[in-house]
Amino acid sequence: MINDTLIKRLRECQHLAIVTGAGISAESGIPTFRDALTGLWETYDAETLASERGFRKDPALVWGWYEWRRHNVLQTKPNPAHKIIAQLEKQLPKVTLITQNVDDLHERAGSTNVLHLHGSIHKAWCIECEAAYDYPQVNILDNFSFPEQKIEPPHCELCHGLIRPGVVWFGESLPVDVCHRAEDAAEQCDL
Repeated sequence: MINDTLIKRLRECQHLAIVTGAGISAESGIPTFRDALTGLWETYDAETLASERGFRKDPALVWGWYEWRRHNVLQTKPNPAHKIIAQLEKQLPKVTLITQNVDDLHERAGSTNVLHLHGSIHKAWCIECEAAYDYPQVNILDNFSFPEQKIEPPHCELCHGLIRPGVVWFGESLPVDVCHRAEDAAEQCDL
């Protein structure tokens, strides 16, 4: 049951800041990374699959893993928690949603002011010149099995560098602009 004090604070709130992580999307069927039994890092090596060094060593393995994950995300739907947050955005003067998740379930639920601290699995760019990459509409994973199969990453149309996933890897900094906006929201919100 929701606490009466929380309901009162929500009704009076002018700027609500919400922080979400893997747990909210786990309810939609997206595996977490650190769960002791089902976390992705229990099965796969993080440094191999989530670092620039791992990508440069075996780009087809890393690209295949992210395409497998992106495909899984596209198969899921927002759950009631995503939808409730989207409803709060419609009912309150201002809501800032700060998420560590790289999926788009908040947006699909209707949230519009989402700050992705760790990037987005639905974005990609050139590892060399940082030109943005647009994913094709065609679903290439109908019969794909990770890690048995690999997928060669596309090449940049400008410099022919490899296209990398648009997520923050180990050893990389969080996007500065997103961090500043998240910090501002945390400082300026009243709940």
